[in-house]
Amino acid sequence: MVKRLLVGVAGTPAMAAKIKHTIDLAKLHDAEISILSVVDVARLSALGPVPLGAGKYAQDLREGRIAKSHKLDENAIAGFEAACGEAGVPVQVIRQEEDPMEAVTSTWRYHDLCILGARGWFDHGVVADPQNALLKLITGGVRPVFAVTNEIRPMRKALIAYNGSLESAKTMKQFVQMGLWPDIELHIVCAGKSKSGEEPAVLLEQAAAYCRAYGHAPVVDHIEGAAQDVLLSYAKAMEADIIVMGSSYRKMLLQKRFGKNALGMIKASEIPLFLSH
Repeated sequence: MVKRLLVGVAGTPAMAAKIKHTIDLAKLHDAEISILSVVDVARLSALGPVPLGAGKYAQDLREGRIAKSHKLDENAIAGFEAACGEAGVPVQVIRQEEDPMEAVTSTWRYHDLCILGARGWFDHGVVADPQNALLKLITGGVRPVFAVTNEIRPMRKALIAYNGSLESAKTMKQFVQMGLWPDIELHIVCAGKSKSGEEPAVLLEQAAAYCRAYGHAPVVDHIEGAAQDVLLSYAKAMEADIIVMGSSYRKMLLQKRFGKNALGMIKASEIPLFLSH
């Protein structure tokens, strides 16, 4: 059951997709939306050493950065509130001026699903390694997270990455139990060897049986190769609309092999992610 959605807003390219996905989920589950705006004043004010005589310039720069961040957030909030009004969805706005990690962690305690941008959130380019920060939130207890990419897409097919670990099993079960998109087509995929040492075919059948108990008719597949090498291309080939992954894939998510300057699948994937245990 999903009744309270927490969504982080910022003036980033993923904003339109976040609005669409969040409102769709709220209408589907008769849920409330909490919009969280975080302006990290301390980080925005950090300019490093200031040359003698440049104090006024530095202060103007600090104030300008903070004002720009507030403006971007307020524009995003206004658009979000207008869309919620048109859809008849209840919404509240929470504004914070603190470290984004702390703000999300604190606010998350009373929500069911956290919706963030997969690449950059709250910071408008200020927070270093936003993808790594996203994983820190998850491993720190903020889960599940629906990491939205820039593209707005219907949720028709879900790829569940399953390797037999407890983390991947918990994530699969949570995704199925929550029923975010009740009619979504499930594809359970085991890449390479299983973490538990069991035969992939056995693991996949057991996972499929669990999903069938919840009314799904999943497709299962075992693919050769390490997950970090084959999973994203497989997801693209099957036209997945969301990838479901647990924290046991942390190393994969942070791999840089997907592209120059990329932080793993979060950076490389154009497909939204459901990230949990």
